[in-house]
Amino acid sequence: MIRSFVGIAPPDAVRDRLEDLGLRLEEGRPVPWDNLHLTLAFLGDLTGPALEDVALEIDAIDGPAPEVAIEGVGVFGPAGRPRSAHARVRPTAELSALREAVRRAARRGGRELPRERFVPHVTVARFSGKSPAGEGLARWLAREAAFACAPFRAESLRIWRSDRTEEGPVYTELMETPLA
Repeated sequence: MIRSFVGIAPPDAVRDRLEDLGLRLEEGRPVPWDNLHLTLAFLGDLTGPALEDVALEIDAIDGPAPEVAIEGVGVFGPAGRPRSAHARVRPTAELSALREAVRRAARRGGRELPRERFVPHVTVARFSGKSPAGEGLARWLAREAAFACAPFRAESLRIWRSDRTEEGPVYTELMETPLA
């Protein structure tokens, strides 16, 4: 089985800024530069042939390249024990439309995805569930509240494989397809 997801990779200069953002957090594990992305759809565990079917449909998406604006920071998880820290991505109609196109493509390829609220973001650090977050996280949230990157066009969609390790997930790009 191949655990995979579809997303957008920010341009290198934006990834540099996001990597620095994660490194400025005094707690947790920063996400490596190569792993920084905006997830549009988590595909879950698929066999090779099933993933190929989905990839063919995603490759056929001919949607416009949405503008992506990164503004602010946040966390996911309960207060005191967050799972991750992230840079927020401004939700837009065109980004949501691209996500829906990805979901429809997955369905045509045989993968029905669960309905979930779309909260666009780029994870910059992960936390262990074993120890509570401390003062460093609160300082980081306050200090980085106005964090922003220059908007960019999402020029392609990518499918990544996600392998779990002791140090955190490792992502391997499997496919890239350009957007119109």
